[in-house]
Amino acid sequence: MDVREQEDEIWWTSYREGDERSFERIYQLYYSQLANYGSKFTHDTGVIEEAVQDLFLKLWKNRDNIGTTPSVKHYLFKAFRRTLSRKLQKQDRFFLLPGNDNDLFFRFELSQEQLLLRHEHLLELKKQVDNILSTLTNRQREVIYLKFYEDLTYEEIADLLQMQVGGVYKLTYRALDRLREHMGLLSLWLLLFCGPAKHA
Repeated sequence: MDVREQEDEIWWTSYREGDERSFERIYQLYYSQLANYGSKFTHDTGVIEEAVQDLFLKLWKNRDNIGTTPSVKHYLFKAFRRTLSRKLQKQDRFFLLPGNDNDLFFRFELSQEQLLLRHEHLLELKKQVDNILSTLTNRQREVIYLKFYEDLTYEEIADLLQMQVGGVYKLTYRALDRLREHMGLLSLWLLLFCGPAKHA
């Protein structure tokens, strides 16, 4: 367990005991990450904001019944995804593949601000990356995002997406093979490890 996870555990325990400052701290730490994750499903910032607010309101009201968790981040991402998907479903704001209620449309594009380096050739790379990412399935884009941009484990991603761990491995490898096939190893490395700004 790293320092961030240890701090999260302390804040989480205090929040469950009714400490408002700890609850506010958790909100401050994860609001941006949850909102950013939500933006991959919809550009409607109002719906995203509402989903975050509903999530934390429910967390506070139900704090006496909330248990411990090995990963606060995983817990929040899973709960937020469920909350947001219900809101979008009611508004018919996303596309569901037939027979799979969990396969939400997942938008995964790199913004210019997310690029670590600012050279002109990387701007061209961004265009290529956006085109290649669009060829992946929704699930592949989401798995790549959660694994390499949010640092979730394969087990956490499997739980979040209600899949078997083996299925997550397969999705990841297939997506990486597709990206590597079109981009080469160096460009793929830039995308996965240098492109997004890591969250503090």
